[in-house]
Amino acid sequence: MVEISAAGDSIERPVTTLPGVGPVRAERLARLGLVRVLDLALFVPRGLERQGERSTVAAACEAVGAECSVRVTVGSVRWFRSGRRRSVFAAQIRDETGEMRALFFNQPWLRKRLLAWAEAGEEIELHGRVVPTKSGPALQSPRVGTDERPLPEPGTVMPIYPTTDGVGQAFLRGLIAAVAEECAACVEELVDEASLARLGLPGLGRAIRELHSPADEKTFLAARRRLALEGLLAAQARLFEVREAARGIRAPGHALGKRELAALREGLPHSPTRGQQSAMEEVARDMDSGRPMRRLLQGDVGSGKTLVVEFALALALRTGPEAQAAFLAPTELLAEQHFASLAARFAAQGDPCVLLTGSMGRAEREEAERAVAQGQARVVIGTHALLAERTRFRRLDLLVIDEQQRFGVAQKELLLARERRAHLLLVTATPIPRTLALACLGDLDVSRIDGVPPGRGRRRTRLVVPGKKRAMVRFLGERMAEGERVFWVTPRIEGEDGTAAAKSTWSTLRKGVLAPHGIELVHGRQSAEERDAALARFRAGTSRLLVGTTIVEVGLDVPEATVMVIEGAERFGLAQLHQLRGRVGRGAREAWCFLLAAPSARERLEILTETEDGFRIAEADLARRGMGDIAGSRQAGANVEGLDDPFVDLELVEAARSIVADPELRTKILARGAPAPPALV
Repeated sequence: MVEISAAGDSIERPVTTLPGVGPVRAERLARLGLVRVLDLALFVPRGLERQGERSTVAAACEAVGAECSVRVTVGSVRWFRSGRRRSVFAAQIRDETGEMRALFFNQPWLRKRLLAWAEAGEEIELHGRVVPTKSGPALQSPRVGTDERPLPEPGTVMPIYPTTDGVGQAFLRGLIAAVAEECAACVEELVDEASLARLGLPGLGRAIRELHSPADEKTFLAARRRLALEGLLAAQARLFEVREAARGIRAPGHALGKRELAALREGLPHSPTRGQQSAMEEVARDMDSGRPMRRLLQGDVGSGKTLVVEFALALALRTGPEAQAAFLAPTELLAEQHFASLAARFAAQGDPCVLLTGSMGRAEREEAERAVAQGQARVVIGTHALLAERTRFRRLDLLVIDEQQRFGVAQKELLLARERRAHLLLVTATPIPRTLALACLGDLDVSRIDGVPPGRGRRRTRLVVPGKKRAMVRFLGERMAEGERVFWVTPRIEGEDGTAAAKSTWSTLRKGVLAPHGIELVHGRQSAEERDAALARFRAGTSRLLVGTTIVEVGLDVPEATVMVIEGAERFGLAQLHQLRGRVGRGAREAWCFLLAAPSARERLEILTETEDGFRIAEADLARRGMGDIAGSRQAGANVEGLDDPFVDLELVEAARSIVADPELRTKILARGAPAPPALV
């Protein structure tokens, strides 16, 4: 929720000071984040509804799916239970044109009122959506208006708020309306009039009024956008402070000349592409600048980012005999793969490498931690175990975080809080559009690897309609008969409501025509031993079909894998689908990705059949899903403040960055009591 300073203490008072809010209701309001009076004024509606025109019962019965208002009398009232926890009151309502039912869910307090209106023959007005039921059309969860408390006039626009058990829409509307004006008069406006006029936004006080009592949709959207700007100001002010603070920190340099750097590159297992070499030069320049490197390495799936990481790790060890480098991966599978590919090469150069993961036995882990603390381990590769308080480095000079979007700000902060002088290299195969780069990465420099290493086969993507699934399965069999491997990915381990699931798919495929090729199952609930054994058989070709969840999304490098089947593709974001198909086509053979999806998702998924450009795909994902989804703030939990607001766009981000450049204004924004700035985003 946005934090806004106020001119007085009155709006900071608890909600329990308001009429009708006792301890029980206060507890329920707190579930919605509503603790202070000011919280109510800043509570953002999730949308608007317009009070419909009044109609007769007969006309309402013909308008299934529409919102209707009817003036009726109440007949019989019947109570029944729907499901385990859902109570329903069904009231028979009528006017001179006919009868229908009104359904009220989980509102036991309405029973006496409905019976009283029925007994008195009193007319009431009901407004709700007409839905089909077994007994005919019915008004679902209608609002009730009486002569004493009438419903709004037809055409009136009203906010729709998020609710919770015991806190209904009508109660919230009344409570917020009672305090909105008071709060609007007290909040302090920090943005200058010229900036607001340029953006077409109202002042903060007016925005609060129009957020809760909009004249029309246009004024509501402008008010909503003004509140979104407020959240961005706080985030951008903190990013600005991060950049300023980093300038005062000194970091060790490698002091290698061009010839030594060239020799370091030549010692890598592969000759770098032009894009890889450019990224290596930027990393080397940063690591000899005297200041801690803060760099994001972006590269599409299969672009060869790990080679740049290996160069950076080797370079960090050249900063001194006590230097150490850490490589943090989001999963044990990925950490183990990195260790398997890097440990022997570093050991051959006299730089011992250790693996540190959460599933290691106690004695093995303590031995690894001791080697890290004493400096015997020069390179440390691991998972979240690297973030544990008990993991101590003798002198950490470089921290590399692979698939950085899978870690939250707080997680990334843990290590750097102890090692502020360490260089930082964030790595991602999820391309970040310019909008997000501006919003989230204001304290980072960005390197981008274009293209993929030579010798890769062509990869094609196809949408598979249900009638073509059998032909696809035959095609898989032909490829596996040639010794090639196939991934089959589902969104869940076990099914719910017909959702594709790894276990059921694996069970079905084992009884079909592909069974002779060997079919393995991998997912996150398996033991490490069980999963590793399945992967070993798949890599060796003993089994040629691997069914799993998104555990295979990153780091699983099997050059013989040429086909990726994604079942339930509509349940994935575009960028994640692009990441998944990057597991195939890593060898010289032609590769295929098949998307099995609901017909309603075909239009959204078409772009994957048109392009392999991850940045174009990410832009499309951003346009459809919003900035918070792509940044990871919705999945991972508050990665970036303000980005999970659908009203945040590039223009607003750039405006916030420009506004917080004023040091006096930035000081006021940071003084609002927002949390301390993170060291990185």
